[in-house]
Amino acid sequence: MSDAAPIGDGIFQIPVPITDNPLGHTLVYAMESPNGLILVDAGWDDDNAWNGLTSGLEAIGHSVKDVEGVVLTHFHPDHTGLCGRVREASGAWIAMHESDHEMFEHMSTGHGPEWLDFQKANMTRAGAAPADLEAFENASSGKPPAGPESAPDRVLVDDELIALAGRNLRAVYTPGHTPGHVCFYLEDADVMFTGDHVLQKTTPHVGNFVYPLEERDGLAEFMDSLRRVQTMNITRGLGAHGIPIDDVAGRAGELIEHHEERLDHLYKAFGDDQITVWQVAERMKWYKPWADISPHGQGHGPVRGGGPPSAPRRPRPRRPGPRQRTRRLRPPLIREWQSVPEHTLPLTWVSLAIPDVRTLDAPVPQRPRSRQRSAWHR
Repeated sequence: MSDAAPIGDGIFQIPVPITDNPLGHTLVYAMESPNGLILVDAGWDDDNAWNGLTSGLEAIGHSVKDVEGVVLTHFHPDHTGLCGRVREASGAWIAMHESDHEMFEHMSTGHGPEWLDFQKANMTRAGAAPADLEAFENASSGKPPAGPESAPDRVLVDDELIALAGRNLRAVYTPGHTPGHVCFYLEDADVMFTGDHVLQKTTPHVGNFVYPLEERDGLAEFMDSLRRVQTMNITRGLGAHGIPIDDVAGRAGELIEHHEERLDHLYKAFGDDQITVWQVAERMKWYKPWADISPHGQGHGPVRGGGPPSAPRRPRPRRPGPRQRTRRLRPPLIREWQSVPEHTLPLTWVSLAIPDVRTLDAPVPQRPRSRQRSAWHR
């Protein structure tokens, strides 16, 4: 029996299970469109999730064949995994922001020896010890979390309007959690589908993927995106995980305040110590001891706990804002990680520029390439 149900304003919520994952479910949302249904995200790719999605659609009086299109909040596999099966069953189009297209391509490639060598080299640059690399290799299955059959075939842009039945869904570009994260605003109902950008009970991590660090400042992007959502004064939010958000603007403000406090904690605790990213993670406060976290959890490095352990404070200048702080602490002449002795960087740069790292599945982005934009409805 499915827990799918209408939740008001012509929106249906379908919990799609994520097998053996503490998140439990990805919440997929469905709304009627001119030619069937539009889904916001699709869910994890396995038979359990597929049964959850198809039975959920049946519970609301539809079938997977009714799906006209899927709009994706971002490229992570618990959102994109089932897109291939949906497209095969219904002929649906799949749309995602261009900044996440290439991330998906890298994530969905085969996890063979070349992939494993890349991950281990990346972890070594971050400061992982040989024992950590061995544990990561032993825990690797070799199978990508989402396959190329789920690749998006359309490009979303900021302020794009997606046609629903008698109304529109507006794309709101909110980079930070991933480079191409998008929220979707249902204007007639004052409801925002927030994906993993704003969640009621969880602080979303900020995604950066490869060392040496990219020029993009993921944390500054995330904070700017939170401020954008905050100024929209939206009341009701529907995230991809957990309970509904009663006050999107208020919750966005709480997340901004949390990161401001976290930046202060990190600066006071570590200052300008020369330290590797791996040592940062070892010293941070987690939901359980670092040594008890799985090899893949350590390799993914989601630094999302509370403040770091206490340490002697050192005098420092008057505190700048978060964007100025992350950029000011960045060594201006360092362009290659290998140019720094023993792969160390000032911790303030490392921890402020990437407080969280979701996955090492995505190799360093290649040069941008042109992509033809498709019309929404063919």
